This record gives sequence, structure tokens and C-alpha cells, in this order.
Amino acid sequence: MKMKNYTPLKEITESRLNYAKLYLEELKNPTIAGSEIEKAHQYSFLFHLKGVVDAFLVEINEIYGLGLKKKHLTIDSLKVSKSGSKKPIKEGKKLGRLMEKNNWLSELKSFDPNKLKALKKSKKSKDKDESSTLEEEKSAIQITSVLEKFEEWHSKMEKLITELRESALEASGKSAKK
Repeated sequence: MKMKNYTPLKEITESRLNYAKLYLEELKNPTIAGSEIEKAHQYSFLFHLKGVVDAFLVEINEIYGLGLKKKHLTIDSLKVSKSGSKKPIKEGKKLGRLMEKNNWLSELKSFDPNKLKALKKSKKSKDKDESSTLEEEKSAIQITSVLEKFEEWHSKMEKLITELRESALEASGKSAKK
């Protein structure tokens, strides 16, 4: 692996994490709550955080020198690939496990903010006065819980990428920790 080829790939992954963080910070602005801007920021956050995994797959491909074409680069293709030492790529296996049902990465990949709006509308109370108050409370709780979920996902993604990057560099013999 040539560092001049690897460094820009690492920067793309890091940029995706940073862009997601920027949108996360914007979502904390109470003046956008319930607006189209909030929805746009939610989708932008999700786009960039989901993109971290794709960018990281390109990093792994370079670290191990797998030579996989981008269109064939998936978690599944990494799970079945072998490193130069003929060992399975354990980072692919870990990502694969996290994509299974009931894991945070799987939840992130399938999360749709529009489904929250549909859920909120279906739970309306029959009493109009009570409904307004309940809707406002649910909306505030929902925004907080979505923000908390997004913050949790971002934190877990940062930790995961750091851990897997170090693991891959060490396993490929290219670690700076030697």
C-alpha cells in the first residue's frame, strides 16, 4: 500500500464523518424543528453517515491491496476476500455482523425519518384540544429521541472506523504502532 494512495481515501472517510457531524449540530437548532429544513438535515446526516461505511470499504480495499473494483466492493465481498497472507479479512466480518438484524448499523442503514412522521400522525388523540398538546409533547420527545439516536450512531461510527482501521493496518503489517 502506498501512503499517497491511501491518505486521500482515509480523508474521504473522515470527511463523511465530519459532514454528518455538521448536520447533527444543525439539527440541534430549535428554530428548525418540524420544518422542511429539519427533514433535509436529517436526510443529509443519514446520507453522510451511511456513506462512511462505503468510503471505509474503499480504504480496506486499499489497505489489503485486494484490487476489488468499486462496483463490486461490498461488505459481503470483503467477508469472502482474503488478505495477502490468505487470512480472512476480519473487518469485513465485523461489519457484516453489525449489518445483521437488531444491530445499530443495520438500523442506521434502514432508518427513514418519514416513517416517524407517519407514526406520529397515526397516534393522534380523538380530543382536539388534548391532541394538540399531545402532538407537541410527542414531537418534542421524537425530536430529542431522533437526535439522541443520531448522536449515538455518530459516536459508534467514529469508534468503529477507528477500531477497524487500526485493526486492518496492523493485520496488513502497515501499522504505525510497530
